[in-house]
Amino acid sequence: MALGQKNNLFPGEAILSKRSDHTSIYHMDFAEGFGNMTVYKVMSGVTLIFNDFHTPYGFQEEARCPGYVEINHCKAGRFECTMRDGRIVSLGPQDFAISDMSRPPTKCHFPQGIYQGISLIIEPKKVEHEIIRMLGDGSPKLQELFDSLLDEQSFLLLRSEQKIDHIFSELYDAPEEGRLAYYRLKTAELMFFLYERQVQRRSGTYYHIKDMSNRVREIEARLTENLQVRVTISDLAKEYQIGISTIKKYFRQMYGQTPYSYLKRRRMEEAAFLLTTTKQSIAQIAEIVGYQNTSKFSAAFRDIYALSPTEYKKINHLHHI
Repeated sequence: MALGQKNNLFPGEAILSKRSDHTSIYHMDFAEGFGNMTVYKVMSGVTLIFNDFHTPYGFQEEARCPGYVEINHCKAGRFECTMRDGRIVSLGPQDFAISDMSRPPTKCHFPQGIYQGISLIIEPKKVEHEIIRMLGDGSPKLQELFDSLLDEQSFLLLRSEQKIDHIFSELYDAPEEGRLAYYRLKTAELMFFLYERQVQRRSGTYYHIKDMSNRVREIEARLTENLQVRVTISDLAKEYQIGISTIKKYFRQMYGQTPYSYLKRRRMEEAAFLLTTTKQSIAQIAEIVGYQNTSKFSAAFRDIYALSPTEYKKINHLHHI
């Protein structure tokens, strides 16, 4: 959900369907499905977008937008993109990411055919002045903050955690009266959250040879093509004639996790999707994502979302952002 051009926040396919004083709604039709973006101009340098896509399609070769940072939060579905250094980055429910708009991904799509979430488009220099005016001394220096967070990479991914969930859940459920003021307040809270995370930013090198990245992509596809089947890394290492430690090294570089941690998250993302879009029982969903034991499935789900499958289903309403 990146910017189309520096002076145009939306892809060329987007058609303005409705506009009021502070809100605009853009609609997109795809070969399969559609997408809507509800846009609020929160303050100078901050644009808040509620995304609702019902399509597997995404956007290709997004334009470079120097001076912009994009913050994305996934509420439901899954968003996957390929970065310019070959990494594959995916957001599942409650994941959160920051990206440098001057180094956009080469392509992106919605693997589950649905995606709902928030994009916050930030111009750090402009927003810094607004935050200082709101909060006075002690306000974070946003240009320095984002330069530090993204100095070695174009994309910073933070997995689901309580503070992120708290900030964004309140954005989704903002009160009607005083909504823009509330969005400004939550934007300031988010900036302070990022300031706390500054010293915890991810590090490491992400460059690797093209042949290896292609083989690791194939391994990822094999691991996830049928979530009911458990494929071992040792079997894949023999098949692709790559050492287990080498697979783990390059897999972490490309996907940000070990193969098994990644696979567990993908299983739970699929389970979360099924919990909010189908009437299947928890036992049925557990079996679909590769768990014969419902208790083990529930424990794994809680590890990722800090909620039981039943609790998650009750509080997540897919069609109501």
